[in-house]
Amino acid sequence: MTENEAKDALSALGVSRETQLRLERYVSMLGEWRQRMNLIGPREMDQIWARHVYDSAQLLPLMGHGSRIVDIGSGAGFPGIVLACEAVGGDGHVSMVESVGKKCAFLSAVISELGLPARAINKRIEAVNGERADFITARALAPLSKLISYAAPWIDRGATAFFFKGEHWREELTQAQEYWTLAYEAIPSRTSETGVILKIMEVKRV
Repeated sequence: MTENEAKDALSALGVSRETQLRLERYVSMLGEWRQRMNLIGPREMDQIWARHVYDSAQLLPLMGHGSRIVDIGSGAGFPGIVLACEAVGGDGHVSMVESVGKKCAFLSAVISELGLPARAINKRIEAVNGERADFITARALAPLSKLISYAAPWIDRGATAFFFKGEHWREELTQAQEYWTLAYEAIPSRTSETGVILKIMEVKRV
């Protein structure tokens, strides 16, 4: 998928032109900052719109508008910054939890530059599970069982988790079910023939 095809796909998801302009500035900032720190590799930058921006934006129609989102292990801002770009002008808010200080500084700079309804929290995930949330998100962070342990306090309070998983998602799910009883749905990825977004609504330790 080319950059233009990815942008057309974003439009098909209902992403506005204003949001796309914010995303373009975000991608530009990511290119500038990655010269100073290891935010994302050069090969990844070549496919940024399809592999990262559009991939992250898959969540938008699953959440609706006005949601409070906690993105754990936000890294360079996928999907947190993408979701926050869409939330501008509404009631939604994105809290991005990132334990690495330099990455958190980048997230804060993007939030400030673009005026996003979001904040970057430079703490370990276990230290912030009191944040109010409708949805918990994570992408390329940890095995599923570990993600569930991070997200369980929010899910117990009624939040729904969306976790991006690749071709080995079934194996991860089987392993997680040794420790957790789950109510889940595997939503096919729009960007990967073998990947899914795991929607997890309920969890209980075995």
